[in-house]
Amino acid sequence: MSVLIGCLLGLLLVVLIVGYYVFVKACVRRKELPWMVEEKIKKTGFGKYYDCIVASDAWLREHNAQDVYIDSLDGLKLHGYWVPAENPKGTILLAHGYRSTFLVDFGLAFVFYHALGMNILVPNQRSHGESEGKYITFGVKESDDMKCWINFHNETFGDYPLILSGLSMGASTMLYLADQNLPQNVKCIIADCGFTSPKAIIDKVFRSIAHIPSGPFLWATELFARTFAKFSLSQKDTCEVLSNAKLPVLMIHGMADDFVPCDMTNQGFDACSGEKEILLVAGAGHGTSFLTNKEIYTKTIISFLEQYLDNF
Repeated sequence: MSVLIGCLLGLLLVVLIVGYYVFVKACVRRKELPWMVEEKIKKTGFGKYYDCIVASDAWLREHNAQDVYIDSLDGLKLHGYWVPAENPKGTILLAHGYRSTFLVDFGLAFVFYHALGMNILVPNQRSHGESEGKYITFGVKESDDMKCWINFHNETFGDYPLILSGLSMGASTMLYLADQNLPQNVKCIIADCGFTSPKAIIDKVFRSIAHIPSGPFLWATELFARTFAKFSLSQKDTCEVLSNAKLPVLMIHGMADDFVPCDMTNQGFDACSGEKEILLVAGAGHGTSFLTNKEIYTKTIISFLEQYLDNF
């Protein structure tokens, strides 16, 4: 009996150690990448986007992007940029992806949306860039942050028609707001390659790396997420939220995405009870639908916005 108890305790220890490792790798803030240092960035997976990073930074500077700050509901100071348009038709609030930056995720989008006459409000998500935070919560607390940014926008700049848009984790962040009672000037959501839930994406990545079932290890990761980061991996799910959607949603995904499966967008789209459109881009990997087929991407967004912005 003592041998059996020892084996069980040993297995529990292994599960806890692996679960903690997964929690740290997935949720704990790391040292920020030096986005503007070419020789270092080109040694990372973001290297192919370095020219876009430089161009994005230059565009923000040329358009006199204003630093803006808010306080999150749990007391973090969050940073963003505000770029007004001349005679604006509305504002687009952009949420970047997991361990990324808006310089990568929205460099080309800045030019596109601003040319359409849109103000741009682009925050650093919590635990990214100049925003405070120790933990990434995969859109759970980040969606509350976006509600704070919405209120800040309306109180500071006025109630311009507001579009919520996000890429990857930013897409899920915005989709988690689809069933909320938001201010009336929030018109629609554009979600590009989002995942369904924190649990679903961590499970997918774990299994693709470890090639073993994730069940007990995700239980341990959940334990540490609740204990330290104060959120649950199952707290939000786009399918549940979209089944009660109050906002029109445009969902976009690259059909060759091997990081966030395209099926996650299909699941959310099928579950959505409100007005919805979907664009699946053949040959596009994770977050590259705009780059893969700019023409159909931009035409789809323009057509979508024309339906919900009166003066567009």
